[in-house]
Amino acid sequence: MKKGETDRFYEEILKALWGYLSDKLNIPVADLKRSSAVNALLSGGVDDEKIKNLETILDKCEYARYAPASAGSELSVIYNEASRFIRSVENSM
Repeated sequence: MKKGETDRFYEEILKALWGYLSDKLNIPVADLKRSSAVNALLSGGVDDEKIKNLETILDKCEYARYAPASAGSELSVIYNEASRFIRSVENSM
């Protein structure tokens, strides 16, 4: 993020979120899909709003990787949203 490597930043955020979800939900990364993550989060007591936040973060990161010209200024926002999501799940589950 500090080096301005936006492509790598978004890739690392996605990798971190999927890795976190894999560990937290006990689902191998290779088997983890949005639907399985959402279902596991719901059954773990995570509320809909937090799950929607996760989906928004994933969408923004995926979009930014394929349309990098629109991505630059949101790095700290995405970072903070991803951190907030992880903290909220830790407190929920």
